[in-house]
Amino acid sequence: MPKKISVEERILQTARRLFCQVGIHATGIARIIEESGVSRRSLYTHYGSKENLLKAVFEAEASIWFHWFDCDLPQMTCPPDERVLALFDLMQDWFDSEIFYGCVFINAVAEHEKCNNWIQEIANDHREKITARLVAIVVESGARDPEMVTEKLNLLIDGTIVAAMVTGNGEIAHVGKLAAADILRSSK
Repeated sequence: MPKKISVEERILQTARRLFCQVGIHATGIARIIEESGVSRRSLYTHYGSKENLLKAVFEAEASIWFHWFDCDLPQMTCPPDERVLALFDLMQDWFDSEIFYGCVFINAVAEHEKCNNWIQEIANDHREKITARLVAIVVESGARDPEMVTEKLNLLIDGTIVAAMVTGNGEIAHVGKLAAADILRSSK
């Protein structure tokens, strides 16, 4: 029997899917209400505005990443290099899941005017938090220049996400993993 989800979660899941598949600007409140099967009042009671709903979507996607870095990767008893590579396995699972529509942060920044600072600030804040977690593992791996290695890995992660979104092929994460292994191997 499928798990029943709350009205709030249904709105959030629908908005996340539509914001990534259709676009934030192209997705109106009416469509979110229609596709989530909730009332306008429910949407505004839970989120107050489309902007607040978008912020909640950002938080939901960030929580996926924080779970990987704060729960999944630290529980692994393998060396740090292998934990970095395991991130690409987690990404492949995400790419192959029903909830992968691309990265909401990348999509939102690409869609919005570059002078729309609040979206770029949220995306940069997310990137900084992920970078801090990733650099800690890279430092532990013994890389000579952990900040540079982390930036290379960040570019690779972003590129892997975009390639998975564009191609619809989650297997691209394996190619990302191979490239990450090359970066880590050359960093010693």
